[in-house]
Amino acid sequence: MKTVIVATGSELITGLVQDSNSSFLAENLSEFGFEPENILICGDQKDSIKKTIAYAAQSADLIFITGGLGPTEDDLTKEAFAEVLNLNLIYSKAIEDNLKDIFCNHGSGMSSNNLSQAYIPEGAEIITNEKGTAPALKIEKENKIFYLLPGVPSELKYLFKNKILDDLKKKDKNRSLIREFNFIGIGESTLASELSKLDLNSNLKISYQAGKAEVKMRLKLDQNCSLNQEEENKVLDQSSEVIRSEFGDYLYGEDRQSIVDKVHELLIEKNIKIATAESFTGGLIAERLTEKAGSSTYFLGSVVAYNKKIKSKLLDIEAELLDRYGAVSRECVQAMAENAAKIFAADLTAATTGA
Repeated sequence: MKTVIVATGSELITGLVQDSNSSFLAENLSEFGFEPENILICGDQKDSIKKTIAYAAQSADLIFITGGLGPTEDDLTKEAFAEVLNLNLIYSKAIEDNLKDIFCNHGSGMSSNNLSQAYIPEGAEIITNEKGTAPALKIEKENKIFYLLPGVPSELKYLFKNKILDDLKKKDKNRSLIREFNFIGIGESTLASELSKLDLNSNLKISYQAGKAEVKMRLKLDQNCSLNQEEENKVLDQSSEVIRSEFGDYLYGEDRQSIVDKVHELLIEKNIKIATAESFTGGLIAERLTEKAGSSTYFLGSVVAYNKKIKSKLLDIEAELLDRYGAVSRECVQAMAENAAKIFAADLTAATTGA
């Protein structure tokens, strides 16, 4: 299905707010075979919203529209949407009752403005929003599916993961046509050059995303290819095996597995206890090592020694070494790692220093 995301909000146009909703939707939709062809952003003016929705409706079968469902004067998405699709706005008593319950449970009075949220395009399916006052809406018309979602990121993510995703998975045309591979120790250009030498299926499209220390590669099967689902899976599986065989020394994870995920997995699997001694990173390594549940099984502790005297006092770095080589030297960081291993009785230590 051709997919388009429409993000409404003048704060997005001016750059005051980053459009994290579109990034979230694009990433998650792509994972399930609904890779967006376009992400469109428009301001809060009704004419602008109408033009953008009209373009999306002409060019796609599955359209996600975010923002503009609140109770204020600049929340015009439903009104603009209804005009584009020639639908009437009708009043939903169910939404009114839900709004009253929300405000009652919070012990606060409800403004009359909030009742504007009870007006919805006729034929819309109400998707209850347990995280806020604006429900999401699903409208099907002329073989197209529209989802109208609140612009608050936490609400949008909740609704997508808990309500909308299951609905998308039921669609016959939805197939997971993507494999992702995560590499470290090899550059993007080298990886692309070596991969081009492999005899991979011509129906595959390859894209890359380079990070500070890693490269993510995505294999995508063209949704318009003539293969059936069994053949598609076979192509992806065979191609994945070739990549694992050729680049196994650099491959640390697949799909959503991050470096932190892989390190977490290996430390638990191999029963390794780790500690850190950090200077210029200021505890960042320790923070990453402890961000996953269960990290207490392998992480022992950390010393953040930014000051020269603290290095000497807490990590037992000899004054002679510091005077001779300096606090940001190779010799110093080696001593930090070795002494931290003794202090924490760790199997493995990570130490950093620098200007």
